[in-house]
Amino acid sequence: DFAIVPTLVAEGRSVLRNLQRVTKLYVTKSAFAAFLILTIGITATAYPLLPRHFSLAASLTIGIPTFFLALAPSSGPWRPEGFVRRVGRWAVPAGTIAGVGVVSGYLFALHDLDFSVIRARTIATIVLVAVGLYLVLALEAAGSRKRSALVGGMCLSLGGVFVAVLLIAPVRRFFELGVPTPGVIATAGVAGALAIGALALAGFTPIAGDRAAGGGDS
Repeated sequence: DFAIVPTLVAEGRSVLRNLQRVTKLYVTKSAFAAFLILTIGITATAYPLLPRHFSLAASLTIGIPTFFLALAPSSGPWRPEGFVRRVGRWAVPAGTIAGVGVVSGYLFALHDLDFSVIRARTIATIVLVAVGLYLVLALEAAGSRKRSALVGGMCLSLGGVFVAVLLIAPVRRFFELGVPTPGVIATAGVAGALAIGALALAGFTPIAGDRAAGGGDS
């Protein structure tokens, strides 16, 4: 029945738009990991994130968000040409800036403030979660107002989950995170704010982030 073809095309384009959103987040994660390997992994400095830290942050900023983003309805144009270029223009700068924020906060806490490794890793994890949730918001800036509002609520909820992880002692110990003292929170706040500010200057903003950062037809 040819009458169903327009509906099939619309559904296919919706799936492809969501696929591009999800792809950007996963490639951003790869760019971030590569940055850590090149800056910290080849030195004698203790690694800023344990596997369980990475699993926690990735679940809250990529795993759970992409599950819903992949299934959510979407609207707008779709162009198949230049897919890899658009993803790269978004993901590589985003992953690199996130890496700079995490590494800077970690090294400053470790060497300048003389914090313990566990406290410095806690700061790195907080910065990573904050920047990751910000990138989810920036990714959805080009979507509809309703979708952006729903994504904002989801990010707020995921941020609340992370705060609960930090405050509940057994869970915090399982993830090998330190107690969120004022010094830890202040250092993480400054490092996270600087990283998010750099992302905003680079065009990753919750207002027009995806278009400004090279992915206007997501």
